[in-house]
Order: sequence, then structure tokens, then C-alpha cells
Amino acid sequence: SSTRYCLADAGNEYLIYFPGNAEAKIDLRDAKGKFTAEWFIPLMNRTIVAPKLLSGGGYLEVESPTSLDAVLYLKRK
Repeated sequence: SSTRYCLADAGNEYLIYFPGNAEAKIDLRDAKGKFTAEWFIPLMNRTIVAPKLLSGGGYLEVESPTSLDAVLYLKRK
């Protein structure tokens, strides 16, 4: 991840921290298939489930849904 904050079980699960109102380019070139996405906003203690599946197999450009710190959780379906 271009945010440089990422924990991964490569190809299966990714946890990416977005500091503030950040955008990120996430490298999913080796992660084929579809992924579910959930955002967690710690200061609001709120989870937001993305309405559609995201595709692996390339670079994924993602923008945080808030100006607060957030964590994106991607899990292969």
C-alpha cells in the first residue's frame, strides 16, 4: 500500500491504515479474485461495509471515506 501501513496475508486478507483524508494505491497484482471491503473509523467506533466487491489482479486505487483516520479491511471472497 502506498500509505506504507499494511498488514497482509498476501492473496487473502489485507488491513490498511489510512492516516487522515488519505488515498492509497494497493498492490493486489498477486491477489486474484474478488474481495469484500470494510472500513473502520476508530474515532467514531463505526464500521462501514462497502456495497460492492473489489477485484484483485492489479492495482486498486482507494480513497478514505472520511477525513478521520480509517482502516480498510479487504478479505478474499
